[in-house]
Amino acid sequence: MIGAVTFFWNRTTNNFHLPCGMIGMSLLDVVSIIGLPISPVDFTSDMQPKHQYNIAHMTSYSDFIAHHMGAEGDPVTDDEHVAFLFYWLNAIIFCSRNVQMQKLFLTLVALLHEGNNLNLAKLLLGHIFEEHGQFLWLNAIFEKPMIKPIGGSSDEQHIEGFRLTNFKPNFLEAQLDKD
Repeated sequence: MIGAVTFFWNRTTNNFHLPCGMIGMSLLDVVSIIGLPISPVDFTSDMQPKHQYNIAHMTSYSDFIAHHMGAEGDPVTDDEHVAFLFYWLNAIIFCSRNVQMQKLFLTLVALLHEGNNLNLAKLLLGHIFEEHGQFLWLNAIFEKPMIKPIGGSSDEQHIEGFRLTNFKPNFLEAQLDKD
């Protein structure tokens, strides 16, 4: 299904190019699908949490969870809650392709833990746009088997030769122009 959807995705305009015209996702679509409010303040880089939290940056999700998990039956500490939110944003909400925790969410997580009401809908919509573009690029590159060129041409030049023509929608108007 995702492959079919990305067939019509244009990463330069962040819209779907369909025979009926361009259709794009908006914040209102995110609100209706996920239920995130769009009225809170935007998260900006100058926002800083009031407290420092002891979150270790482990190399993998499993190491991170093992390090921050408290004893069973003990109350959840602030550091454990921040670590959970950090994992939740990395692995569940933004579905990071990395096997490591991304530090970029740490300030956002601390602000959420402190009760700040932030506009996550814009962040999620931007992430969807970014991921669609990456997915489309990867599909185009690996659509055909890649062979190593003969005759001294570099691999980089060979990869640059692949184009997105297989993913360009074949609209009725384009067919009429050819006739």
